[in-house]
Amino acid sequence: MDKAAADISISSQIQSSEFRNKSSYYSKKLSITNSSYVRVMFLLGILQTIGLVFFTRGFLLSRSVLSDLSTCKSQNRLLEDSYNGTCFHPYHFEKAVILVIDALRFDFTIPFDNVTEDSPDYYYHNNFNVFYDRFQNEPGNSLLLKFIADPPTTTLQRLKGLTTGSLPTFIDAGSNFDGDTVFEDNLLSQLFYNNKTVAFAGDDTWTSMFSPFLNRSLTFPYDSLNVWDLHSVDNGVVDHIFPLLENQNQQKWDVLIGHFLGVDHCGHRYGPDHYAMKDKLEQLNLIVERVIQQLSDDTLLVVFGDHGMDSTGNHGGESTDEVEAALFMYSKRKQFKLLEDKINYDISNGGEKYRKVNQIDLTPTLAMLLGIPIPFNSLGSPIAEAFMIDETKYAMASMLASSQINNYRLSSSELKDDEDVNDLFKRLKELWAKRDLPLQNLEFIEKSVAYQQLSLGKCKEKWARFNDFNIWIGIVLIFLSLVVLIVYSKLVPAVVVSQLNYQCFLASIILILVYCVLCSSFVLIFKPEGLELSWALILGVALGIANGILAPIMDRYSLFWCILQVKENLVQNGWTYCGMLIILLHSLIFASNSFIIWEDKIVSFWLSSFGFLAFFKSLKNEERRKRVIGAYHSFIFMLLTRLVSMINACREEQGDKCFSNFKMTWWSIGLLYVSAIVLPILVEQYYKISYSFQGPASIWISKGFRAVLLMIAVLWTLEYVENDEYMTKTFDIPFATIKTLRLTLGRVILGISFFAANFGWNAGPLCVRVELEQKEVEVAISTKKSKRTAPKMEMQKTAKIIGYGNVYGSSYFLFIINILCSVLVVAKPLGGVSLFILTNQLLTLFELVDILSIRTNLISVVVLCLLGYLHFFTTGHQATLQSIQWEIGFMFTETISFPITHLAIILNTLGSFILVALAVPLLSLWKIPPTNKPVALVSKIAEGSMTMLIYQTCLTLVTLITTNNLRRHLMVWKIFAPRFMLNALILFLMNIILTFVSVGYASVKVILRWYSVFGG
Repeated sequence: MDKAAADISISSQIQSSEFRNKSSYYSKKLSITNSSYVRVMFLLGILQTIGLVFFTRGFLLSRSVLSDLSTCKSQNRLLEDSYNGTCFHPYHFEKAVILVIDALRFDFTIPFDNVTEDSPDYYYHNNFNVFYDRFQNEPGNSLLLKFIADPPTTTLQRLKGLTTGSLPTFIDAGSNFDGDTVFEDNLLSQLFYNNKTVAFAGDDTWTSMFSPFLNRSLTFPYDSLNVWDLHSVDNGVVDHIFPLLENQNQQKWDVLIGHFLGVDHCGHRYGPDHYAMKDKLEQLNLIVERVIQQLSDDTLLVVFGDHGMDSTGNHGGESTDEVEAALFMYSKRKQFKLLEDKINYDISNGGEKYRKVNQIDLTPTLAMLLGIPIPFNSLGSPIAEAFMIDETKYAMASMLASSQINNYRLSSSELKDDEDVNDLFKRLKELWAKRDLPLQNLEFIEKSVAYQQLSLGKCKEKWARFNDFNIWIGIVLIFLSLVVLIVYSKLVPAVVVSQLNYQCFLASIILILVYCVLCSSFVLIFKPEGLELSWALILGVALGIANGILAPIMDRYSLFWCILQVKENLVQNGWTYCGMLIILLHSLIFASNSFIIWEDKIVSFWLSSFGFLAFFKSLKNEERRKRVIGAYHSFIFMLLTRLVSMINACREEQGDKCFSNFKMTWWSIGLLYVSAIVLPILVEQYYKISYSFQGPASIWISKGFRAVLLMIAVLWTLEYVENDEYMTKTFDIPFATIKTLRLTLGRVILGISFFAANFGWNAGPLCVRVELEQKEVEVAISTKKSKRTAPKMEMQKTAKIIGYGNVYGSSYFLFIINILCSVLVVAKPLGGVSLFILTNQLLTLFELVDILSIRTNLISVVVLCLLGYLHFFTTGHQATLQSIQWEIGFMFTETISFPITHLAIILNTLGSFILVALAVPLLSLWKIPPTNKPVALVSKIAEGSMTMLIYQTCLTLVTLITTNNLRRHLMVWKIFAPRFMLNALILFLMNIILTFVSVGYASVKVILRWYSVFGG
């Protein structure tokens, strides 16, 4: 029977009375088998999720926060002096204006020579000169310093550090978009408790964190996360702060806070080297000048950036550009005195040696300048220049800050027993008692600074509290899940697995109850640190699942027998060894920060190696046609891998060895139009190989698919026009109309690709065409007399099914195309080009899998996984927080709108992994005719899906082990921890996609569709 088409007798099958019985039988059997696989895979997903949660809970850092509140009385007692119940402070301002310019990098504020319109730094240098000009012209009234942020450099963590004076924690980064009220002692709470009125306008993060302490009638928050909007927040701040600065309104407030977001949003959307950045810096320069002019004599102005930005405009990590912000202080009375060493204020080489202060130093400085207690958890030092106008007063400020640090340390069970720090404070108090002479003041200041620095260093060593018990529970559970996956999917025959699925599920439910009782009893008796009763029950669920799935298998087969089946069930040939070697090497690279940094190039090398091996393997094929086709597809696979590897979104650690070209340019937009024309043609050609360009394929691929791709190209053209400097300044473009059109077009594309197209696919027909024809056939006729059969020619209707040889794969790939369109609409232009290449690589891989007969081989799934990683990198991502393209969340809405905003970010970030996870069934379905053993086919699909989980589980397990082992490594939070989080996120996503979509829905849908139309 031809693989492309098949003749089926109408009278014998299509019109057979047994048709409905066969269809019902296959549907029922498939549904039972499929649901059993889904249940077991769902349990495995729960097991792995619990393991990841335990590890994360034990590893991601938490800081001990004390609930104590500082008071004037308690701080006076620390100094062993009495000040009539009021806070003693060397200087006192009645009011303060605090302006936060989000992402104001230090080098934006100092002058640079030789900057021309052709210079790459033209848009962000020499456009914000108000700080430096005032600092040079009024040194006693102003102060400009480099303001160093503690990573993670995300806004919420920076605001916590700036207001509490405490160190941030990495785990807080996860709450950057879900800020809770900060009840830890902070500047705003101290202002509130000391009857000061705080007015605010700007980033709504402040209201989510400090709403109880802000005056409700003087609070004007604006949505902070729409990075596509450069002006609404800044204009809103301007509209409210200047009326409040007018003389008749200044009595309404004591502290006025404004938080500008335009610079940060411009960086996220365009990067620093964009004309919009120049416009925004110039606008803010004028705003600060205007504020200075309206200040009263008893008002302190403080302007600072909460963090910087890297060369792409993003932040979150700890590179120099991300942590170096600017701090500017101004008063109309003489307040500041500079250090004698002029090198501290040298701006040569971009201010490389310019004086730095920690951001947590602002907390005690502002508290003392405003006459309120220093927040209890503060670890910062007073900024010297703000107090050095009188050395005696500076000594008092230093003692006050040191005493508060000592009080905090003595109240902390983690820190109170550090003898080195405690002894230094005792010597400090001895010096304080003998502070009468000026020389002794200088000596005391020196010792006080040393104490504060030593204390901060010790705190940074202990700020992280790792819970080893939870960490190792997580590692063990992930290891158990890997063992279960290998035994379940690889070491036991598929027919046995399908028979045992129900027993595995039932055993898991029973053992979950047993282990929950055992784990809860263990906690109640031994009370291990970090394992509360609720978490003991969760651990019981995980152990019950692991043992429940293995129990029925071990009841039938011993573990020794399963191990003996490795050669038969797991290792098929040399390709399997190749796949195992890649998994091993990919796992081992996570032990080295250098290899992690260059993972994108390593993955590209492995994929090229596969293409190279496939080329020579194809040449050994006995059939000449397969030799030529296999060699051709191998070459194309290598060529596409090389081409897509030229798309680079570099990470900071790669330095000058990587050139980032992941930007929106006119030629990248042009490539989208080329893709829109070429990609449907290429997909059509792959369909025509198996005569499957029939029915819905001919309509959707040639018309619908192409139309959606063209709409995506138009969408990004509108975005390019809206953001291009030449277009903006040359033509009178109605940008409001373009913005509305862009949002509308984005919603239409998402609606078509994600919803309408999949609804149509779910109800649509197979990609086959049936040709009816009359055919003269010879039939045997028996006669009564001779009792012998005699041949007779008879006309009979037959049906020729065009596309029979790829009936499953052709239909399933249409589903892949639908999801591809949903991912393409949120991918930046070069990311869209990368996905265009990924589509071709997938089709090429499926052809090679068929030619090389490696459908069920480990190597086929390994290559699929590698494609996911390769295109994760080439769509503009890296395993870093700052590479997340948050701005894509506003492709369809102007504000955060659940779940559309979140869906856009997930599709953008993990789109390549979603596509390869959905493609796993095609390894079994591509270019095969309908089978009369559908249960075996479903088992192969489930096995392939679990093989992908095995690969990703291996990578995740090794990242857990290496990240824990290197948790005191200098690069742990910059390289190792983000990489572990990426692997964990991918594993969680793959469990969902593979279980509920690839196995649970789409693959079974196309198999059942054949039997619902043609029976067996």
